[in-house]
Amino acid sequence: MGRLLGDPEVWDDSPARPRPAVRGLVGLATGAVAGLLLAFAVVPRPDPPPPQIRLPPAAEAPRLQVQRQVLYSAGLGGGPMLVSRSGRLEQVRVDGTDRRVVAQNLRASAVVGPDRAGVLVAMDSGVVTRVEANGTTRRLGPDDFVAGGLAGAGRRLLACPDPAGRPADASLLLDAVSGRASPVRLGCPVAWAAGGGVFAGSGGPWTRLAGFRRGAAVARGGSVLVGRPGRRPRVLLDARRLRAAAGKGAVVDGLALSPDGGLVAVSAGRPGRPWLVLVVGTGGRRLASIPLADGHRPAWMGWSDRQGSTTLAVAAVDRRGDLATAELAARQGTGYVLAWQPTDRSARVLTSGVPMVAADGFAWSSDGDSVAVSSPAGVLVVKQADVVYTTASPVTGTLLAWPAQAAP
Repeated sequence: MGRLLGDPEVWDDSPARPRPAVRGLVGLATGAVAGLLLAFAVVPRPDPPPPQIRLPPAAEAPRLQVQRQVLYSAGLGGGPMLVSRSGRLEQVRVDGTDRRVVAQNLRASAVVGPDRAGVLVAMDSGVVTRVEANGTTRRLGPDDFVAGGLAGAGRRLLACPDPAGRPADASLLLDAVSGRASPVRLGCPVAWAAGGGVFAGSGGPWTRLAGFRRGAAVARGGSVLVGRPGRRPRVLLDARRLRAAAGKGAVVDGLALSPDGGLVAVSAGRPGRPWLVLVVGTGGRRLASIPLADGHRPAWMGWSDRQGSTTLAVAAVDRRGDLATAELAARQGTGYVLAWQPTDRSARVLTSGVPMVAADGFAWSSDGDSVAVSSPAGVLVVKQADVVYTTASPVTGTLLAWPAQAAP
Protein backbone atom coordinates (compact mmCIF):
# COMPACT_ATOMS: atom_id res chain seq x y z
CA MET A 1 0.00 0.00 0.00
CA GLY A 2 1.35 3.43 -0.86
CA ARG A 3 1.36 6.55 1.29
CA LEU A 4 -1.55 8.94 1.28
CA LEU A 5 -0.54 12.08 -0.59
CA GLY A 6 -0.29 15.18 1.56
CA ASP A 7 0.14 13.30 4.87
CA PRO A 8 3.73 12.06 4.86
CA GLU A 9 4.33 12.35 8.66
CA VAL A 10 1.42 10.18 9.79
CA TRP A 11 1.42 7.14 7.58
CA ASP A 12 4.22 4.84 6.42
CA ASP A 13 3.79 1.20 5.45
CA SER A 14 7.53 0.39 5.30
CA PRO A 15 8.18 -2.63 7.59
CA ALA A 16 11.80 -1.60 8.24
CA ARG A 17 10.97 1.81 9.63
CA PRO A 18 8.75 2.63 12.63
CA ARG A 19 6.18 5.27 12.42
CA PRO A 20 7.41 8.79 13.26
CA ALA A 21 4.82 9.26 16.01
CA VAL A 22 5.90 6.00 17.64
CA ARG A 23 9.53 7.02 17.32
CA GLY A 24 8.72 10.20 19.24
CA LEU A 25 7.09 8.28 22.08
CA VAL A 26 9.98 5.83 22.29
CA GLY A 27 12.46 8.71 22.38
CA LEU A 28 10.50 10.45 25.11
CA ALA A 29 10.39 7.28 27.22
CA THR A 30 14.09 6.66 26.70
CA GLY A 31 14.92 10.22 27.74
CA ALA A 32 12.79 9.93 30.87
CA VAL A 33 14.51 6.70 31.92
CA ALA A 34 17.92 8.20 31.26
CA GLY A 35 16.96 11.26 33.29
CA LEU A 36 15.88 9.13 36.21
CA LEU A 37 19.11 7.14 36.08
CA LEU A 38 21.14 10.36 35.95
CA ALA A 39 19.23 11.83 38.89
CA PHE A 40 19.75 8.62 40.85
CA ALA A 41 23.47 8.81 40.17
CA VAL A 42 23.82 12.54 41.00
CA VAL A 43 21.50 13.08 43.97
CA PRO A 44 23.30 12.15 47.24
CA ARG A 45 21.98 8.93 48.69
CA PRO A 46 21.14 8.81 52.40
CA ASP A 47 23.61 7.13 54.73
CA PRO A 48 22.91 3.46 55.30
CA PRO A 49 21.77 2.91 58.88
CA PRO A 50 24.79 2.19 61.09
CA PRO A 51 24.86 -0.98 63.15
CA GLN A 52 23.10 -0.61 66.49
CA ILE A 53 25.20 -1.46 69.53
CA ARG A 54 23.41 -3.65 72.04
CA LEU A 55 24.08 -2.95 75.70
CA PRO A 56 23.64 -5.28 78.65
CA PRO A 57 20.24 -4.86 80.41
CA ALA A 58 20.06 -1.59 82.35
CA ALA A 59 23.73 -0.93 81.45
CA GLU A 60 24.85 -2.95 84.47
CA ALA A 61 28.39 -4.30 84.36
CA PRO A 62 29.09 -8.00 84.21
CA ARG A 63 30.35 -9.54 87.44
CA LEU A 64 33.95 -8.42 87.79
CA GLN A 65 36.38 -9.29 90.52
CA VAL A 66 37.75 -6.20 92.23
CA GLN A 67 41.29 -6.86 93.41
CA ARG A 68 42.27 -4.76 96.39
CA GLN A 69 46.01 -4.52 96.08
CA VAL A 70 48.77 -1.98 95.83
CA LEU A 71 48.89 -0.79 92.25
CA TYR A 72 52.64 -1.05 91.69
CA SER A 73 52.22 -4.84 91.57
CA ALA A 74 49.62 -4.58 88.80
CA GLY A 75 52.16 -3.66 86.14
CA LEU A 76 50.31 -0.57 84.90
CA GLY A 77 51.86 1.49 82.13
CA GLY A 78 52.01 5.23 81.70
CA GLY A 79 53.62 7.98 83.72
CA PRO A 80 52.29 9.79 86.78
CA MET A 81 48.69 10.98 86.74
CA LEU A 82 47.87 14.69 86.73
CA VAL A 83 45.18 15.57 89.26
CA SER A 84 43.56 18.72 90.56
CA ARG A 85 43.34 18.83 94.36
CA SER A 86 42.73 21.61 96.87
CA GLY A 87 43.39 24.36 94.35
CA ARG A 88 46.66 22.83 93.16
CA LEU A 89 47.81 20.89 90.11
CA GLU A 90 49.63 17.76 91.27
CA GLN A 91 51.22 14.69 89.77
CA VAL A 92 51.16 11.30 91.47
CA ARG A 93 51.95 7.76 90.50
CA VAL A 94 49.09 5.30 90.13
CA ASP A 95 50.05 3.53 93.36
CA GLY A 96 49.75 6.82 95.27
CA THR A 97 53.48 7.44 95.64
CA ASP A 98 55.74 10.29 94.53
CA ARG A 99 53.07 12.96 94.79
CA ARG A 100 54.34 16.45 94.08
CA VAL A 101 52.83 19.87 93.45
CA VAL A 102 53.22 21.09 89.87
CA ALA A 103 51.55 24.49 90.37
CA GLN A 104 49.95 26.29 93.32
CA ASN A 105 46.71 28.29 93.24
CA LEU A 106 45.62 26.64 90.01
CA ARG A 107 42.11 25.20 89.68
CA ALA A 108 42.60 23.23 86.51
CA SER A 109 39.65 21.65 84.73
CA ALA A 110 41.62 20.46 81.67
CA VAL A 111 45.28 20.00 80.74
CA VAL A 112 47.32 19.44 77.58
CA GLY A 113 50.73 17.80 77.90
CA PRO A 114 53.36 17.68 79.06
CA ASP A 115 55.00 16.92 75.73
CA ARG A 116 58.57 15.73 75.20
CA ALA A 117 59.83 19.26 75.68
CA GLY A 118 57.95 19.54 78.96
CA VAL A 119 55.30 22.00 77.72
CA LEU A 120 52.23 21.80 79.97
CA VAL A 121 49.10 23.94 79.56
CA ALA A 122 46.05 24.04 81.82
CA MET A 123 42.65 25.69 81.71
CA ASP A 124 42.31 27.52 85.02
CA SER A 125 38.81 28.92 85.62
CA GLY A 126 38.57 29.86 81.95
CA VAL A 127 42.15 31.15 81.63
CA VAL A 128 44.48 29.23 79.31
CA THR A 129 47.68 28.99 81.33
CA ARG A 130 51.14 27.65 80.57
CA VAL A 131 52.80 26.01 83.57
CA GLU A 132 56.56 26.53 83.70
CA ALA A 133 59.07 24.05 85.12
CA ASN A 134 59.49 26.10 88.31
CA GLY A 135 55.73 26.16 88.96
CA THR A 136 55.13 29.69 87.75
CA THR A 137 52.36 30.33 85.24
CA ARG A 138 51.70 32.70 82.37
CA ARG A 139 48.53 33.42 80.47
CA LEU A 140 48.13 32.45 76.81
CA GLY A 141 45.83 34.31 74.44
CA PRO A 142 44.11 37.70 74.80
CA ASP A 143 43.39 39.02 78.28
CA ASP A 144 39.66 39.17 77.58
CA PHE A 145 39.38 35.58 76.31
CA VAL A 146 37.56 33.19 78.67
CA ALA A 147 37.79 29.55 77.61
CA GLY A 148 35.04 26.99 77.95
CA GLY A 149 37.12 24.08 76.65
CA LEU A 150 40.70 23.16 75.77
CA ALA A 151 42.30 20.52 73.54
CA GLY A 152 45.62 20.11 71.81
CA ALA A 153 48.84 18.18 71.31
CA GLY A 154 52.34 19.42 72.00
CA ARG A 155 52.60 23.17 71.56
CA ARG A 156 49.45 23.42 69.39
CA LEU A 157 46.25 24.21 71.26
CA LEU A 158 42.60 24.83 70.49
CA ALA A 159 40.56 26.80 73.03
CA CYS A 160 36.82 27.31 72.58
CA PRO A 161 35.09 30.25 74.26
CA ASP A 162 32.80 30.41 77.23
CA PRO A 163 29.81 31.87 75.35
CA ALA A 164 28.85 34.31 78.11
CA GLY A 165 29.17 37.66 76.35
CA ARG A 166 31.11 36.23 73.38
CA PRO A 167 30.19 34.66 70.04
CA ALA A 168 29.85 30.91 70.48
CA ASP A 169 32.15 30.20 67.52
CA ALA A 170 35.02 32.54 68.47
CA SER A 171 37.62 29.85 69.21
CA LEU A 172 41.38 30.37 69.15
CA LEU A 173 44.29 28.33 67.84
CA LEU A 174 47.17 28.98 70.24
CA ASP A 175 50.89 28.32 70.18
CA ALA A 176 51.93 27.26 73.68
CA VAL A 177 55.51 28.44 73.17
CA SER A 178 55.20 31.76 71.36
CA GLY A 179 51.74 32.61 72.66
CA ARG A 180 50.51 33.53 69.18
CA ALA A 181 46.75 33.26 68.68
CA SER A 182 44.63 33.03 65.55
CA PRO A 183 40.83 32.84 65.33
CA VAL A 184 38.99 29.77 64.05
CA ARG A 185 35.24 29.63 63.51
CA LEU A 186 34.00 26.80 65.69
CA GLY A 187 32.82 26.36 69.25
CA CYS A 188 32.69 24.08 72.28
CA PRO A 189 33.17 21.19 72.69
CA VAL A 190 36.55 20.73 70.99
CA ALA A 191 38.90 17.80 70.43
CA TRP A 192 42.37 17.18 68.99
CA ALA A 193 43.97 14.07 67.49
CA ALA A 194 47.13 13.24 69.40
CA GLY A 195 49.13 12.28 66.31
CA GLY A 196 47.04 13.30 63.35
CA GLY A 197 47.20 17.11 63.39
CA VAL A 198 43.41 17.18 63.14
CA PHE A 199 41.00 19.10 65.39
CA ALA A 200 37.23 19.10 65.73
CA GLY A 201 34.61 21.39 67.21
CA SER A 202 30.95 22.21 67.00
CA GLY A 203 29.25 24.55 64.55
CA GLY A 204 25.85 26.15 64.14
CA PRO A 205 22.96 26.29 64.48
CA TRP A 206 23.60 27.32 68.07
CA THR A 207 21.24 26.56 70.95
CA ARG A 208 21.36 27.72 74.55
CA LEU A 209 20.23 24.96 76.86
CA ALA A 210 19.79 24.71 80.60
CA GLY A 211 20.68 21.49 82.31
CA PHE A 212 24.37 21.39 81.42
CA ARG A 213 25.66 23.50 84.27
CA ARG A 214 23.90 24.65 87.40
CA GLY A 215 22.50 28.16 87.13
CA ALA A 216 23.66 28.74 83.56
CA ALA A 217 22.49 28.15 80.03
CA VAL A 218 25.30 26.80 77.86
CA ALA A 219 25.53 27.23 74.09
CA ARG A 220 25.85 24.04 72.08
CA GLY A 221 26.18 23.59 68.33
CA GLY A 222 24.06 21.45 66.06
CA SER A 223 26.83 20.34 63.67
CA VAL A 224 30.41 19.02 63.76
CA LEU A 225 33.39 20.63 62.01
CA VAL A 226 36.87 19.22 61.44
CA GLY A 227 40.03 20.94 60.27
CA ARG A 228 43.79 21.32 60.39
CA PRO A 229 45.85 24.30 61.51
CA GLY A 230 46.11 26.81 58.67
CA ARG A 231 43.02 25.52 56.88
CA ARG A 232 39.39 26.48 57.13
CA PRO A 233 37.33 23.86 59.03
CA ARG A 234 34.82 21.88 56.99
CA VAL A 235 31.46 20.46 57.98
CA LEU A 236 31.69 16.77 58.82
CA LEU A 237 28.19 16.24 60.22
CA ASP A 238 25.56 18.89 59.46
CA ALA A 239 22.51 19.66 61.59
CA ARG A 240 20.15 17.68 59.37
CA ARG A 241 22.18 14.47 59.64
CA LEU A 242 22.86 14.97 63.34
CA ARG A 243 19.19 15.37 64.18
CA ALA A 244 18.16 12.54 61.88
CA ALA A 245 20.47 10.29 63.91
CA ALA A 246 19.99 11.70 67.42
CA GLY A 247 16.48 13.17 67.36
CA LYS A 248 14.82 16.53 66.93
CA GLY A 249 16.66 19.39 68.61
CA ALA A 250 19.79 17.30 69.27
CA VAL A 251 23.01 19.17 70.02
CA VAL A 252 26.69 18.21 70.18
CA ASP A 253 27.62 17.58 73.82
CA GLY A 254 31.06 16.01 73.47
CA LEU A 255 33.74 15.16 70.90
CA ALA A 256 36.71 12.81 70.82
CA LEU A 257 39.19 12.21 67.97
CA SER A 258 41.11 8.97 67.52
CA PRO A 259 44.91 9.42 67.76
CA ASP A 260 45.36 9.28 63.97
CA GLY A 261 42.48 11.70 63.36
CA GLY A 262 40.53 9.17 61.31
CA LEU A 263 37.53 8.67 63.64
CA VAL A 264 35.33 11.14 65.51
CA ALA A 265 33.11 10.18 68.43
CA VAL A 266 30.18 12.56 68.88
CA SER A 267 27.90 12.49 71.91
CA ALA A 268 24.57 13.97 70.85
CA GLY A 269 21.14 14.47 72.34
CA ARG A 270 19.25 16.94 74.48
CA PRO A 271 18.55 17.21 78.24
CA GLY A 272 15.48 15.20 79.14
CA ARG A 273 15.83 12.96 76.07
CA PRO A 274 17.95 9.91 75.25
CA TRP A 275 21.64 10.45 74.47
CA LEU A 276 23.77 8.46 72.06
CA VAL A 277 27.32 8.38 70.72
CA LEU A 278 27.88 8.48 66.97
CA VAL A 279 31.17 7.25 65.50
CA VAL A 280 31.94 8.98 62.19
CA GLY A 281 34.91 8.64 59.88
CA THR A 282 36.53 11.93 58.90
CA GLY A 283 35.36 11.17 55.37
CA GLY A 284 31.80 11.55 56.66
CA ARG A 285 30.67 7.91 56.86
CA ARG A 286 28.81 6.89 60.01
CA LEU A 287 30.27 3.71 61.45
CA ALA A 288 28.24 3.14 64.60
CA SER A 289 25.39 4.51 66.69
CA ILE A 290 25.82 3.67 70.37
CA PRO A 291 22.71 4.31 72.50
CA LEU A 292 23.15 5.05 76.19
CA ALA A 293 21.05 3.81 79.07
CA ASP A 294 17.91 5.84 79.79
CA GLY A 295 18.67 8.99 81.73
CA HIS A 296 22.45 8.62 81.34
CA ARG A 297 24.53 11.29 79.63
CA PRO A 298 28.15 11.05 78.44
CA ALA A 299 30.46 12.86 80.85
CA TRP A 300 33.76 11.91 79.14
CA MET A 301 34.88 10.19 75.97
CA GLY A 302 38.36 9.21 74.88
CA TRP A 303 40.29 6.98 72.48
CA SER A 304 43.16 4.78 73.60
CA ASP A 305 46.53 5.50 72.01
CA ARG A 306 47.78 1.99 71.28
CA GLN A 307 50.11 1.28 68.39
CA GLY A 308 48.16 -0.51 65.69
CA SER A 309 44.75 -0.35 67.38
CA THR A 310 42.50 1.93 69.36
CA THR A 311 39.41 1.67 71.57
CA LEU A 312 36.75 4.23 72.39
CA ALA A 313 35.72 4.55 76.03
CA VAL A 314 32.55 6.40 77.03
CA ALA A 315 31.92 7.26 80.68
CA ALA A 316 28.19 7.91 81.15
CA VAL A 317 26.65 9.21 84.37
CA ASP A 318 23.13 9.14 85.74
CA ARG A 319 21.38 12.45 85.03
CA ARG A 320 17.83 11.53 86.02
CA GLY A 321 15.72 13.79 88.21
CA ASP A 322 17.67 16.08 90.55
CA LEU A 323 20.96 14.77 89.16
CA ALA A 324 20.35 16.62 85.88
CA THR A 325 22.17 19.81 86.91
CA ALA A 326 24.25 18.63 89.89
CA GLU A 327 28.01 19.11 89.73
CA LEU A 328 29.79 15.85 88.94
CA ALA A 329 31.60 15.52 92.27
CA ALA A 330 28.43 16.42 94.19
CA ARG A 331 26.35 13.68 92.58
CA GLN A 332 25.38 10.56 94.47
CA GLY A 333 24.23 8.84 91.29
CA THR A 334 26.18 6.11 89.55
CA GLY A 335 27.09 5.45 85.93
CA TYR A 336 29.09 3.10 83.76
CA VAL A 337 32.08 2.95 81.41
CA LEU A 338 31.53 1.46 77.96
CA ALA A 339 34.27 0.34 75.56
CA TRP A 340 33.74 0.11 71.78
CA GLN A 341 36.12 -1.57 69.33
CA PRO A 342 36.30 -0.22 65.75
CA THR A 343 37.82 -3.47 64.45
CA ASP A 344 34.82 -5.71 65.13
CA ARG A 345 32.39 -2.96 66.26
CA SER A 346 31.71 -4.74 69.52
CA ALA A 347 30.87 -3.04 72.81
CA ARG A 348 31.10 -4.09 76.44
CA VAL A 349 30.61 -2.45 79.81
CA LEU A 350 33.88 -2.22 81.74
CA THR A 351 32.48 -1.11 85.07
CA SER A 352 29.40 0.43 86.65
CA GLY A 353 27.68 0.99 89.97
CA VAL A 354 29.55 1.95 93.14
CA PRO A 355 32.92 2.91 91.56
CA MET A 356 31.08 5.51 89.47
CA VAL A 357 29.35 7.27 92.39
CA ALA A 358 30.29 10.97 92.23
CA ALA A 359 32.86 10.25 89.50
CA ASP A 360 34.65 13.49 88.63
CA GLY A 361 37.50 12.62 86.24
CA PHE A 362 38.53 10.25 83.46
CA ALA A 363 41.67 9.41 81.45
CA TRP A 364 43.31 6.73 79.35
CA SER A 365 46.85 5.69 80.26
CA SER A 366 49.47 6.80 77.77
CA ASP A 367 50.08 3.20 76.64
CA GLY A 368 46.36 2.79 75.87
CA ASP A 369 46.07 -0.28 78.09
CA SER A 370 44.13 1.09 81.06
CA VAL A 371 41.22 3.42 81.78
CA ALA A 372 41.04 5.35 85.04
CA VAL A 373 38.07 7.08 86.67
CA SER A 374 38.46 9.27 89.75
CA SER A 375 35.91 9.92 92.48
CA PRO A 376 36.05 11.19 96.08
CA ALA A 377 36.75 7.58 97.13
CA GLY A 378 39.87 7.20 94.98
CA VAL A 379 40.75 6.06 91.49
CA LEU A 380 39.34 3.02 89.71
CA VAL A 381 41.67 1.53 87.10
CA VAL A 382 40.45 -0.93 84.46
CA LYS A 383 43.27 -2.87 82.82
CA GLN A 384 42.02 -5.12 80.02
CA ALA A 385 39.67 -7.57 81.80
CA ASP A 386 40.91 -6.86 85.33
CA VAL A 387 39.65 -4.16 87.65
CA VAL A 388 42.03 -2.79 90.25
CA TYR A 389 41.01 -0.26 92.90
CA THR A 390 43.62 1.68 94.89
CA THR A 391 43.43 1.12 98.63
CA ALA A 392 46.91 1.03 100.18
CA SER A 393 47.90 4.45 98.85
CA PRO A 394 44.72 5.92 97.34
CA VAL A 395 45.07 8.59 94.71
CA THR A 396 42.87 11.52 95.66
CA GLY A 397 41.86 14.46 93.50
CA THR A 398 40.11 14.97 90.18
CA LEU A 399 41.90 13.08 87.43
CA LEU A 400 42.76 15.30 84.45
CA ALA A 401 45.27 13.27 82.40
CA TRP A 402 47.56 10.25 82.48
CA PRO A 403 50.50 11.28 80.27
CA ALA A 404 53.57 9.30 79.35
CA GLN A 405 55.98 11.38 81.41
CA ALA A 406 56.05 13.56 84.45
CA ALA A 407 55.28 17.25 84.33
CA PRO A 408 58.31 19.56 84.25
